[in-house]
Amino acid sequence: MRLVFQPDARPALRAGFNRLADAMEVALGPRGRLIAVARDNPRRPPELLNDGATIARRFLGFADRFETMGAFLARHLAWRMEEAVGDGTTTAVILARHIINETDRHVAAGYNVMRLRRGLERGLRVVLEELARMATPLERPEQIAALATGITGDETLGGFIEEIFDVVGPYGAVQVRSHYRRDHDRRYINGTFWNQGWISSYFTTEAGKAVLKHPYILLTNRHLQKASELLPILEQVRQAGERGLVVIANGVAGDALNLLVTNKTRGALPTLAIKTPGLGSEKTEILQDLAVLTGGRVFLAETGDAIEEATLADLGQAREVQAIRSGFTLIGGQGRPAAIRQRSQQLRSQIPKAPYGRERDRLVERAGKLLGGVALLEVGGATETEQEYLKDRAEEAVRVVRLGLQGGVVPGGGAALLACRPALERVQLPDEEQAGVQILADALTAPARALLRNSGYEPEPILARLLEARGGCGFDVIRGQFTDMVAAAILDPLQVVQMALQTAVSGAIMHVTTEVLVHRPRENRDEEVDFRP
Repeated sequence: MRLVFQPDARPALRAGFNRLADAMEVALGPRGRLIAVARDNPRRPPELLNDGATIARRFLGFADRFETMGAFLARHLAWRMEEAVGDGTTTAVILARHIINETDRHVAAGYNVMRLRRGLERGLRVVLEELARMATPLERPEQIAALATGITGDETLGGFIEEIFDVVGPYGAVQVRSHYRRDHDRRYINGTFWNQGWISSYFTTEAGKAVLKHPYILLTNRHLQKASELLPILEQVRQAGERGLVVIANGVAGDALNLLVTNKTRGALPTLAIKTPGLGSEKTEILQDLAVLTGGRVFLAETGDAIEEATLADLGQAREVQAIRSGFTLIGGQGRPAAIRQRSQQLRSQIPKAPYGRERDRLVERAGKLLGGVALLEVGGATETEQEYLKDRAEEAVRVVRLGLQGGVVPGGGAALLACRPALERVQLPDEEQAGVQILADALTAPARALLRNSGYEPEPILARLLEARGGCGFDVIRGQFTDMVAAAILDPLQVVQMALQTAVSGAIMHVTTEVLVHRPRENRDEEVDFRP
């Protein structure tokens, strides 16, 4: 085990952080350059990347393990941004790098680290409030299309994403898929689509698909094994007419599955078994959504609900259920409209409180599906590599546009951050805390400087003019002219910019308050004396 203390610890961290930040910075903006990454197979051509998050994911380490720790800190910030909002990874790392370098320089000059930290945190609150004040709604179609096109680099995809959100709204369900064509397309499904299909191919009624018209729907989070559990309700459904039964459960196997398959194959009763979508405890929540949508109830294992005692009044109903191996669609659920709206509003009220990432995305998806309708964006490409790249960019664009529609947008191209500098200049704090505010104010110019440099412009003269201009004025690096960024539809979602700032300041504070680095080689570890965090 190797330990490094100050004054050697932070310089090693900083060196590694800066090296990875340099690699990510060159890809920033519409004129960003490419990074070539060698593949494991030496016979294949290198992977060409122009996305900061992907560049960070491909990083594996430096020869110096302590520099690697600093690079992993930068990669962690990029990962947090990618998981939270799907964009702004390079911006966050560039902001953090400037704060780290300047804070270390002040500490070397004798400034107190904790007082600098308080100044940074106070300045961060001011900038977040100023960004929220300047935010405007994302409403115009050309703004939405321009934002999506800027992320995907493809005008067709940008136009489709604008059209999709015009149809399904900011909380609508959107799924991005690849298909085996060069061009892109979009489809709209009338109903609720979930990525979990039939349990057995014996349920299919036509090539690769099972379709039941006007079925009853049994919902439970139990694992059904015994035929006796389903016999009573099957008999009630049979007596009610040839409507069929769909069972959506956490699992159906053994005699219970054989009973359903036998009824279907012998023509006694149309049946279909589907595994509950979702993961873990989310499965029960999705079953509750389906219960509201269909007008049924969920038989819960936790409360001891007996499926043998189910009646037709306990079952949900729909106009049609379609299922394939990978998913099912529920069309025309018979739930009460008022209950469906209430459930959707309940889910939407949880979204602002949910952590960024999968949990928030799933809440948005579930709320959208309750309102009915799913949009499928199908991404093509000339090669598999191009298709995978465009699919990743399209998923990011969908997430970013949704954030813009929900929380508003601010001027893009770093203009919003530049417009926050006057607010920081009005902040008055004790001397060393004031230095922290000034460090943050200087850092706000770093993303715009990188954008200009990557686009082939000399940053300083342009930045000087932008700092003198009114808020919202920026430099269009494509057309090479000063412009009103909002009018030109060069925009960033408010939540992305705020998250980038918060992540950058958090990561920088993590760095400047680190005093010791510990490296544990994987070989020769003694479990009895090994250092444990």
